[in-house]
Amino acid sequence: MITKKLADFVVETSVGDIPQEALKIAQMGITDYIGVTFPGSLEPHGTIMKNYAAMIGGVTECSIIGSDLKTSPYLAALVNGTTGHALDYDDMGGFGHPSVALAPVVLGIGEQLGISGANILAAYVVGFEVACCLCGPLMMSHYSRGWHSTDNFGSLGAAAAAAWLLKLNVHQVRMTLGIAASLAGGLRQNFGTMTKPLHAGMAAANGIQAAFLAQAGFTADENIIEAPLGFAKVFGHEEDVNWEEAGKGLGKTFNITSPTFSGIAIKPYPSCGGTHCSIDAALFLKTEHDVNSQDIIEVELGTNPLMGQVLIHHRPKTGLEGKFSLEYTVARALHSGKVKLKHLTDEGVNEPPVKGLIERMKWVEKYPAPPLGQQMEGLGSQSVTVKLENGKEYSHEVSVSKGLPLNPLTPDEFKEKYMDCASTVLSEEEAEKSFDMLSNLVEVTNVAEIMETITKS
Repeated sequence: MITKKLADFVVETSVGDIPQEALKIAQMGITDYIGVTFPGSLEPHGTIMKNYAAMIGGVTECSIIGSDLKTSPYLAALVNGTTGHALDYDDMGGFGHPSVALAPVVLGIGEQLGISGANILAAYVVGFEVACCLCGPLMMSHYSRGWHSTDNFGSLGAAAAAAWLLKLNVHQVRMTLGIAASLAGGLRQNFGTMTKPLHAGMAAANGIQAAFLAQAGFTADENIIEAPLGFAKVFGHEEDVNWEEAGKGLGKTFNITSPTFSGIAIKPYPSCGGTHCSIDAALFLKTEHDVNSQDIIEVELGTNPLMGQVLIHHRPKTGLEGKFSLEYTVARALHSGKVKLKHLTDEGVNEPPVKGLIERMKWVEKYPAPPLGQQMEGLGSQSVTVKLENGKEYSHEVSVSKGLPLNPLTPDEFKEKYMDCASTVLSEEEAEKSFDMLSNLVEVTNVAEIMETITKS
């Protein structure tokens, strides 16, 4: 049974069982997550979440990133997960957006219990692998029904990470997964609103709540994944799953190290990953052919059927909606030659020249949808074709967007992104110090040292 197999994996896996490459990728994911959480904490929904945590109160054990607030592990995870996903600038891969579901858990419990950097990295990997094991056979049916995978699979991954750090036994881990399965939720119809990033906070908080309750003796169904009314069936998968096949590599091979299927992609643009291939194509046309957006009479967006389910805002009115608009992100790339944080604002989305260019765009479904659960978000060909007033026409196709494991950011680009994000809250010296510590996270003896560098008094 897969629930027990997952529990066995959580209990039996030690730091030494995890490849160094996997720990290094986890360190990259946590670093990027912390970076994007700084500007996310300044967003209106970041402020609301911080005020909510202050109002609810709680033991002052865990830090809220980018502030001087401390609260309970549960509330810290809820706020930090939400603010980390507030800008949709966080990493993607595996089961959706992994770090915003996992990092708040391992950092929160790590700070509470004084856990080492190596151990929080290991817990991250364990949670990642549990979520990916479930995601593989369920993702297509799950996602197509409107569920948000970051919340649903993320809740169980976060629960596994928390259970590993708390050193729960097999029975307790099965209870943890059972509790987390009932807490999971998240509807894709909320994409483009403040509730979308709340899904990430919910996943992290669900994981902590489930693990602490199970540790205290709280019960749940012990076979929650495969049960007739369990996670797999209820979240939309009608067919029987060969769980023996799905779980055969658990603990032997690690999805987090896979460059083409389940690894981690670091976003170069603060928008949904489904826009990135087209942004890359538009930026290529802008640079290669010196395209002036005012000279464009038509833009053809060559995409696939899946993108129509994800990029649902064709005429966005807010910055949040703009993150899920293929039209806006491509128009912005063609107009400005870049897509930055400052462009994904209400003002940016409503800039007249960009809105005018959007009206000259059309979608063409010319590519098959990438198979969910087998390929990372954004991996799949997309193209942009521009027709100019002078009769010229240029087209460019991109199959692997910038930031994916097969086309990664350079170390300098990665640091530049972190510093750009961290500087919204920290001084340059503070940002540099935090980056250096995170770059050597495996050597940190107590993660509380890290948390001290990423809070603001």
